[in-house]
Amino acid sequence: MSEPTLISSVPPTPAPPVAAKPSSALTVAALIVGLVAIVCAIIPGLSFIAFLPAITATVLGVIALVRKSSGRGKATAAVVLGPIALLVAIIVSVSTIVGNVTPDVAAGVGTEKPSTQQQADAPAEPEPTLVEGTRDNPAAAGTTVEVSDNSGPIWQVTIGAANVNAGEVVAGENQFNPAADAGFQYVLVPVTYTYVGAQTGTPWIDVQIEFVSAAGTTHEQEFAVIPTPITDIGELYPDASATGNLLVMAPSADVEKGTWAVSTFLSEKYFVAVG
Repeated sequence: MSEPTLISSVPPTPAPPVAAKPSSALTVAALIVGLVAIVCAIIPGLSFIAFLPAITATVLGVIALVRKSSGRGKATAAVVLGPIALLVAIIVSVSTIVGNVTPDVAAGVGTEKPSTQQQADAPAEPEPTLVEGTRDNPAAAGTTVEVSDNSGPIWQVTIGAANVNAGEVVAGENQFNPAADAGFQYVLVPVTYTYVGAQTGTPWIDVQIEFVSAAGTTHEQEFAVIPTPITDIGELYPDASATGNLLVMAPSADVEKGTWAVSTFLSEKYFVAVG
């Protein structure tokens, strides 16, 4: 008689649990860039460059999914965030541009042409008044100009009386300052800035002032050594004011008939007379 076969009652040893793979660097990078794109898209100004991280996040996310990298959830999120950031950036950028553009007011046009007798009996219409602050009708020197962005007024700028023959001042301030080019002369003008925004601002960075000649050519700030330049003005807080000098090299022909063009990023230019 055969002996019975013994069957072990000891259960098999379970396999150790498999640890989850950490997310790959590619998926993490895709998600981070996608979040950066969203943040840039909702901030006016930064929205104009938000398309760069938005497209980058989308491309990185797609590559991670195609490679079947670990952390597919992060890659999927990046693929979703990229197009959303791009759409939001377009909306915010368009709103910023529209907010800084002042529409022209058109005169109403009648649908019926008046008869000859009606035209004769009608009182003479007054001559239209030119809008102050245009190149054809610049504001007087010393006028305070208020410039705004899409959040509202941010700067009040007062351009004083200009010294249109500032060559001696420039030469006397530093012996290494170059003389004005032939047919040109230095113009030095004091500018007073008052910050009226809600946070802080640096005037010579935020506000652009250009000289527009009588012939219509534009001339920007010259960076020579001059007394109290506007570039010495630091960051200003609400209601703070500071004054500095702006130097340009302007054409000598009809220099006193030139104008100052004052503007900020994406805003229309406001013109102030030189003389």
